[in-house]
Amino acid sequence: MNKLEKKNNVNTMILCAGRGQRMRYKTKYIAKPLIKILNQPILKTNLNYLSSIGIKNCIINNSYNYLTIQKFIRNYSYKHTTPKMYSSFEKERLETGGGVKKALPIFNKKKMLIINGDSLLLRKPNLCPVKKLFQNFNSSHMSILLLLAPINKTIGYYGGGDFIVKSNGIASRIERKKSNTSNKSFVFTGWQIINKEIFNNINKDNFSLNLLYNKAQNQNSLFAITLEGYFLHVSTPKSIIQIERFLNVNKKYLNEKNYIL
Repeated sequence: MNKLEKKNNVNTMILCAGRGQRMRYKTKYIAKPLIKILNQPILKTNLNYLSSIGIKNCIINNSYNYLTIQKFIRNYSYKHTTPKMYSSFEKERLETGGGVKKALPIFNKKKMLIINGDSLLLRKPNLCPVKKLFQNFNSSHMSILLLLAPINKTIGYYGGGDFIVKSNGIASRIERKKSNTSNKSFVFTGWQIINKEIFNNINKDNFSLNLLYNKAQNQNSLFAITLEGYFLHVSTPKSIIQIERFLNVNKKYLNEKNYIL
């Protein structure tokens, strides 16, 4: 396992430090990203995807049930040469924003691909969402570029969405107290590009990425693109059942349309 240190060409991080409390018994002995969908850990599926599109290096933070993540990193690295993984251990969990801030010294580029460890994308090979994120990110006026999914293309999710998007691509949070019937709402997939500079003047060490979303929104530098595929929202034991049922019931359709995990 690689220690967290300055390395070349690292611009990707998977967030794996959360407790996954809504998963109840399923995260009693393992970290949430190691929960299996169709008999394969979520983390393995995402690492295979990143490797297939040329991601060479990846930071993985860990805290809750950290030994299970670190063991997984060792086993995966033994069998796969890419992506090369760097473990960022948090003795006390730093939340999503704090976790990324701790790892900032290892990133050698302004734009960072940050991924929630419990998020899966059902996509088409010729419509790669990560490549689309990088292609659409413009550091001259964007602090954050979110990957959002339409509610009807989100499996395992119940809610009114997280963001709305204007015609120019600027995103804003849905205000629950106000009606948004004139705007189409979207669900945040947990995949995003973040400009390192938005961490400037953030003096906290323990904070959520929501702090940065609010900061970017106030600066009109929070943008979004839409996923062309399905977002699998792994949140509760019930959602796992729903996701696997969807994948099995729609297997023929998904195969014909060339959707892959």
